[in-house]
Amino acid sequence: MTRPAHADSLRSRGAPADTAARRSADSSATAAADTLGRMSTPSLVGTVDRFADSSLVRTMGDLHWVDYRSLGGILETYPGMFLRDQESEGQYSQPTFDGVDWRGVSFLVNGRGVNDPASGIFNIYAFTPEYADRIEVITGPRAFLYGLNSTGAAVNLVTKNYNSNKAFTKLNYSEGAYGYSTVDGTFSQNISRKTNVTVGFQHQTTDGRFPGEADDAWNAREKIRYNVSHDLNVILSHYLTSTETQMNGGVDITKSGGAYAFDNTLAVVKQDSTYEKLTRNDLDLSLVGTFLPDTADVSTLTLYYSHALREFREREDSYHVFPAQVSSDHVSSWMGAQASQDFATGFQRFSAGGNVELRQIEGSPNLGRLRNVVGAVWAKEEIDPGGPLTLAAYGRLDSYLRKEYAGYGADATLRIGPLLSLYGGASTSWRVPDYQELYWTDSTVIRTGAVAAEHHAVEEAGASIAMPGGGTVRIAVFHRTVTDPIIYSPYSGTASPFPGALIANGPLLISSGVTASLDVRYRSFSLEGNVEYIVQKSGGATLEAFPKVSGRGGLFFRSRLVNDNLELKTGFQGRFALGYSGSVFNPEMIAYVTNPGTPLGTSASADFFLIGHIGDAYIHFIWENLANIRYYGTPYYPGGERAIRFGISWEFLN
Repeated sequence: MTRPAHADSLRSRGAPADTAARRSADSSATAAADTLGRMSTPSLVGTVDRFADSSLVRTMGDLHWVDYRSLGGILETYPGMFLRDQESEGQYSQPTFDGVDWRGVSFLVNGRGVNDPASGIFNIYAFTPEYADRIEVITGPRAFLYGLNSTGAAVNLVTKNYNSNKAFTKLNYSEGAYGYSTVDGTFSQNISRKTNVTVGFQHQTTDGRFPGEADDAWNAREKIRYNVSHDLNVILSHYLTSTETQMNGGVDITKSGGAYAFDNTLAVVKQDSTYEKLTRNDLDLSLVGTFLPDTADVSTLTLYYSHALREFREREDSYHVFPAQVSSDHVSSWMGAQASQDFATGFQRFSAGGNVELRQIEGSPNLGRLRNVVGAVWAKEEIDPGGPLTLAAYGRLDSYLRKEYAGYGADATLRIGPLLSLYGGASTSWRVPDYQELYWTDSTVIRTGAVAAEHHAVEEAGASIAMPGGGTVRIAVFHRTVTDPIIYSPYSGTASPFPGALIANGPLLISSGVTASLDVRYRSFSLEGNVEYIVQKSGGATLEAFPKVSGRGGLFFRSRLVNDNLELKTGFQGRFALGYSGSVFNPEMIAYVTNPGTPLGTSASADFFLIGHIGDAYIHFIWENLANIRYYGTPYYPGGERAIRFGISWEFLN
């Protein structure tokens, strides 16, 4: 993807920093300031790694030039990411990284975990991308460091901190086929010399292409930032999610296979009357201090509370309204405290942190009532003396359900001249079984014994090449060995309409592959994208849970036109994936089960892409799936047909 010129100097995935990190006494001058200025507020509040390689970060400036409907579309710009896409707004599309599914992906907002303990996962549609100032995705050996069960990836969503003496307003609007629309609004203003108030909302809705696919979602966000002094800020934030989403389970290909599966008037879905209502509140109180000489050495203490009510309903058929065949309400909450400290000198950077959290299942017909305290401490030391070599070592200790799990790792980067960097690293860590894997009971789930934690050993090596004409090419080789992987095998001994699962530890799982990303520029043209090759083996068999080769990218023209009054990016973008078996979705349990049925064939699509920047407005026009190719995003959710989506993002400073 295209980045501002200052954002992409020579940094590799394993590199803790670039040359800008070898800085003067106050590195905050090189970091991004508040969205509209400074109010004695440390930059990058909420980041897990302010020196992260640029390939791991998307800033708000980057997002203006990315085509996305949700957070999932942004994550797909990262190498090694494959989305098990249910092809409609609000659904539980599953982000996976280098062959690790969402059970090994920790989502964080400003560094604190937001995965629901009941399911162990986070729905990517629950976060408003407009709220993001910076999106950090840490994969490979370092991933485990930043959250519980982040062995595959840690996704940190750093929210915006505005500083506006005048009233600031921003409106986003986008609409597309089948009643799809997104409206987002933000208002921010300093109400005193030391206080800023920011509020916002998002409404996302779709009628759905197929029966039982409608979604109506509201998000509201509020943030108050108060500068106690030049060295201390207090930030109070609240985020509300309220959704009603129909979950049809995809097309029933035994009743409407072939071309009928892609005809919304003829296709038969698995459940046309299954839905959930979700009401969730996330409340955070953060104290952010800069008490050391370098204002980049930030001290943070966050107190947080989250509460979620999930109301799940399923009827036998669309005419049998009362009573519901399945009617279950799940109430979960988690609260805790988290602290972190950065300390940097001219040749080293040290970061450490810890948290303690009370997790509760306050009520659930499938989980009962649970109450547990979990905790963690972590630390990372990077040695960067200013020469060609950078070294880093790190570790994390988790206390979970009265057991301790330790992880540790190291990596190094060697800079060879101004254009080439080599890096490599290794780590060992754990993915502990979540509440669902340990305690969930219903007619669709069986276990043959106790479920143990997975052990992950990860090695990665790669290179980063800065292109003479601009842009960067990165390539990485990875190898992951998972001992006692927790497997959701298909189980057919159930009368439920949902896929049954046998949850148990499986034989050794080995994932090996290559990821590559490129951003190659020549004059006003750029070639951008990423591709992954992956092979997974277990018990002597080659698995087909993921396509062996998948990727996405585009060829674009980008330039300033009309006397520099119009900045334009236009071209063609596409995605592809070789055939694979994949997994089928159980909407009651929010879990993917190994697909026992028909594998998916090779899939691909191409879009026409246009984004223009005029004054304070960004206009997007996307002509999706130009060739109207028929494909499945995951078993068995048909990919989108040819359609047009357009909209505008406009900032106002009054």
